[in-house]
Amino acid sequence: MFRLAASRLSLPASRLSGKTDIFGGITVDSLEVPFEEADSGAAEEALVASLDHWKTEGVRGVWFCVANKSCFWVPILVKAGFDFHHAQPGYVMLTRWLPSTKNNLPRYPFTTIGVGGLVVSSDGRILLMKEKRGHYLGWKFPGGASDPGESLYETAEREVFEETGVEAKATSILCFRHASRGWKDNMDIYFVCVMRPMDEQSMELKPCPNETAECQWMSREDIKAIERTTTFPLRMVLDKYDGLLASGPDRGCHLETLSVGNRSWQLYQVE
Repeated sequence: MFRLAASRLSLPASRLSGKTDIFGGITVDSLEVPFEEADSGAAEEALVASLDHWKTEGVRGVWFCVANKSCFWVPILVKAGFDFHHAQPGYVMLTRWLPSTKNNLPRYPFTTIGVGGLVVSSDGRILLMKEKRGHYLGWKFPGGASDPGESLYETAEREVFEETGVEAKATSILCFRHASRGWKDNMDIYFVCVMRPMDEQSMELKPCPNETAECQWMSREDIKAIERTTTFPLRMVLDKYDGLLASGPDRGCHLETLSVGNRSWQLYQVE
């Protein structure tokens, strides 16, 4: 359930209570207000009274978190001028900006992250694959979207293993591209990680039956032969990789984990 770290704002029973935030907003949780579907008329009256009160108190943005079990709030909120902000399993969030100024409430995250793995064996072969479905079905590096909580390296390692059966370790970030129109009109950032097989004696391909149409270890000569059949920028990425190798050992954009207090970050720095 969506939460904002905030202080409790106590209000009379005729109005709704919520949690204030440092930006002059308030968040109301449908599970924490004393109304059920049978009380929808009283709930609407309380909302109207609360909006009037919040305006006089200088509240700027109202966030209303509606749990599945109290979805009767949705038409009441829409009638009162709220709009949908985002939804997650178990709840939908609606918002309303109270001042007459431009709405400054932040959008829900609108950028997707994907990672591909440039897996190179000790003899210089490159791991490529074809997907069974999608917008592009030609030869490409294995990869896909990040799961919540994953680092870029973790995404690359998981995706390579899931799609090809090869266990590989990410060693650096080679490059990334930023697209303005990605999945569901989100911005899209796609990274390419340099990777090496975990065990050169165990590089047997085990393509995923659900995702992978074909996968193969290819030499540079093999890749040259298929370049005209693919729109994936294999040559551009491999040229960047060759330039990285020429710059010297241990060069590249590497991961370092930083911890401050109870928080940690993944810092990617060029060396």
